[in-house]
Amino acid sequence: MLGRIKSLLQGKLGKKRYRYPAIASTIVAACVALFFSLAVPSVAAQSAARRLPQLAAATAGQKVLFFSPHPDDETIAAGGYIAQSIRNGADVRIVLVTDGNKDHNEAVRYNEFKVATGILGVPQSNLVFLGFPDGRLASENRTILKAALSAQIDRYQPDIVIYPHPRDHNPDHAAIGRTLEPVLASEPPQMARYEYLVHYELVYPRPYSWRFDPHLYLLAPSRLVKADKQWLKFPLSQQTEDLKEQALLCYRSQFHSPELNGLLHSSVRRNELLAVPKP
Repeated sequence: MLGRIKSLLQGKLGKKRYRYPAIASTIVAACVALFFSLAVPSVAAQSAARRLPQLAAATAGQKVLFFSPHPDDETIAAGGYIAQSIRNGADVRIVLVTDGNKDHNEAVRYNEFKVATGILGVPQSNLVFLGFPDGRLASENRTILKAALSAQIDRYQPDIVIYPHPRDHNPDHAAIGRTLEPVLASEPPQMARYEYLVHYELVYPRPYSWRFDPHLYLLAPSRLVKADKQWLKFPLSQQTEDLKEQALLCYRSQFHSPELNGLLHSSVRRNELLAVPKP
């Protein structure tokens, strides 16, 4: 009798022991799903791209000033726009704000930058190197950074300025965007200004982040669409898309990182995306 009772108890306890890991696995799975739903930005359906206003490239006689936090941001965000603008006869100057030396390979990053922008059509005489420390712009003296960025605008007197979105999740990008916002607010209204987004939350761009999907449209995160900015699409012809991809492949030093490698490849889409800041 005692043996039977012992056997029954062991059976019940055994069932509970097996049940606990299953419950724990379910809780972990639910937490992971919740995390991704909060951290992975949602975007509209692909059909929404058709409703976005279209941005035209710069034309002959216009001057474009592009602020790039690191080598590769210019190609990721607007390689197609840059190439088409130059093909139209516009003059494009790119200001590389940091030295790209976070991994102690400044010379390699600079060379990749020169080759990639050369493929897009930018002459080396139109490349400006400010040399701020990579990864440290958020802690940089804001007065010094503002003076350096403002000097480029004053010197070049551009018709169009393109710079990082202030809500980009990379601290260097955000620091440049926040610094330039008040500077550009005081410039004449005829100076067009556009913001671009490279990093946002956990994985961007969506959908199917970090893989090569050139047939997809690039869309802004839903949270930013609801903000007070107008998003514009710049469609890429097959020729321009191929040129952008060729330029991106120059950044081989970034291929060792799965995240950066994925970001480079996933930036080749049917369009590029720029936001018009509020007046």
